[in-house]
Amino acid sequence: MKHRRAFPTIALLIPLMLAGCTDPYGACEKGALDIANGIAAGMKSTDQLRVSGLISVQEETRVLGYLKFANDANGAFGTCVANAHTAGSKAGAYTACATVFQSTLANPEELSLIRVNNPQAQQEVQVLANAVTTGVTALLTALGGK
Repeated sequence: MKHRRAFPTIALLIPLMLAGCTDPYGACEKGALDIANGIAAGMKSTDQLRVSGLISVQEETRVLGYLKFANDANGAFGTCVANAHTAGSKAGAYTACATVFQSTLANPEELSLIRVNNPQAQQEVQVLANAVTTGVTALLTALGGK
């Protein structure tokens, strides 16, 4: 299980750090794709937790609900970035898009969906949620306020 937990975090962080920010639009596009791929991996990991009996079908549904919420927020981020690019916005607009994305992920109602009964599974689920948040934070850091 440890290998599976590390995957979403690695999948999100390495490409984001390599993206750099000489091109904020390109970095944001790459970041959105990497985050989407990490969320997809998280969904597969969540299913594996259910299949292995560590979480119930209801818990899986809630966790997948959170991951769908995060994926939708990622889609909104991508739209914001595309609109900023089309409008010829200054680089700070991309940071604003990422900041809204980060704030959206902190929604307490949505975060309540990632609670499960099994302590081992809870740790796994928390890593999945943290990977998304860490990916957005890494993107903000890479943007450096640009």
